[in-house]
Amino acid sequence: MIGVVLAAHGPLPTALLESCDMILGSQEHVATVSLMPGDSLEGLVDRLGDAARSVDDGQGVLIFLDMFGGTPANAAVLLAQQRENLRAVTGVSLPMLLETFMARLSTDGLEALTATAVSAGREAVTDIVEAFKQFRRDTSHL
Repeated sequence: MIGVVLAAHGPLPTALLESCDMILGSQEHVATVSLMPGDSLEGLVDRLGDAARSVDDGQGVLIFLDMFGGTPANAAVLLAQQRENLRAVTGVSLPMLLETFMARLSTDGLEALTATAVSAGREAVTDIVEAFKQFRRDTSHL
């Protein structure tokens, strides 16, 4: 199974994993890494590497990050230069994680799972007020 690491600022990684576990049940081969005040980039790279090793059973690791250009993302880029079979995506959200965790059960390709994560993240962003208005317009004739 492809390993997953959630890395972000503060308690976000743990909160996201707890939410996923509540909806889907406990997830295997998942680790969290939080950047806290005073943490160094070098220390974060080491902790991210340890987390990736702990969840990798040989099929690779997908790292989810909160935002492009942040310290966790920079640490992931540095780690990717040291390790093969590692991918990372930014903009982590609950819908993105849920869809990826479900797809992970039937996908053993790291590239395909990465594409699923990116697609799920993009598709999850919705202007809910406009979507509801459109729904009302579409169903007004029924």
